[in-house]
Amino acid sequence: MTSELINLRMNRHFDASREQVFDAWINPKIACHWLFTSPASETNDTRMDACIGGKWSIMDRRGGTDYRGQGEYIEIDRPRRLVFTFGMPQFSPEVTRVIVEIAADGDGCVLTLTQEGVSAPDEKGLEEGWNDMFDNLAPVLDPNRAYGVIVEPGTIRFERLLPGPVERVWAYLTDSDKRGKWLAWGEMQPRVGSQFELRFHHSELSTNKAPIPEKWRPIESGHVSRHHIVRFEPPHFLSFSWGNGAGGDSEVAFELTPRGDKVLLILTHRRLADRAAMVGTAGGWNSHLRMLTDRLEGREPPAFWAVHADVDGLYDRRFPSE
Repeated sequence: MTSELINLRMNRHFDASREQVFDAWINPKIACHWLFTSPASETNDTRMDACIGGKWSIMDRRGGTDYRGQGEYIEIDRPRRLVFTFGMPQFSPEVTRVIVEIAADGDGCVLTLTQEGVSAPDEKGLEEGWNDMFDNLAPVLDPNRAYGVIVEPGTIRFERLLPGPVERVWAYLTDSDKRGKWLAWGEMQPRVGSQFELRFHHSELSTNKAPIPEKWRPIESGHVSRHHIVRFEPPHFLSFSWGNGAGGDSEVAFELTPRGDKVLLILTHRRLADRAAMVGTAGGWNSHLRMLTDRLEGREPPAFWAVHADVDGLYDRRFPSE
């Protein structure tokens, strides 16, 4: 009995121009970082002849196995619409048609993807696959949206290249009023061992507003956490405990390094108890770093809960469960 064929349709917003997003589909030097590949890729060979009737192919090796996707370009209308065929002959002789439509949306754009003629039982797996690829595309379009990574058990790391000088970025880490614009308020004494509080009011991090998700209702009116400074070396290194003051606290560190007129920020959060802690903590830092980046670049950031909604569930997909 033949499975029912359906059309899969998905939408995703990107903080990038239509031209940037379109080119990411047809430029092999960009596509190799996100299209039909994954962070677990060992080698990748992406080839694209982006013209009507031109061929494309991607060979991606994962776990010692080569996965090959291929197809032909049917329609190319930059930056509005791209149509191509897609097949993986090593698994199936079936070929589907993929339609990519890109529309302006505020300062960014909305991508609508339609994959025609897919088997109904495959719909969920295909949707998850495209979502993973779109998750990988976002930081390719803007490195300051790059996702956190696990560098060792219980440790996650983020990197951001921010507008300098380094003293300005340092102030956004240590000055209560400036820190309160992207993370939390709280006076910090400049010495190792000193204790301080962080007062979180997520809805006040921007003049833009969004509804708080139901699961975060318990902290709607604010949240206070207690910390102590582990290292304080202005304007390059700051670390402090993260937790409730118990002996099992984790630790977060900020390292600042000048890069011309920019500053490389490396955030490392260590001693996270388990995968659930890494997933939750990574989502939080991902969102707060977006607020920091916008502040330093002179923009009013989106509502915090809107930013956080964009990464909800993302690290559960990205971080291995074993």
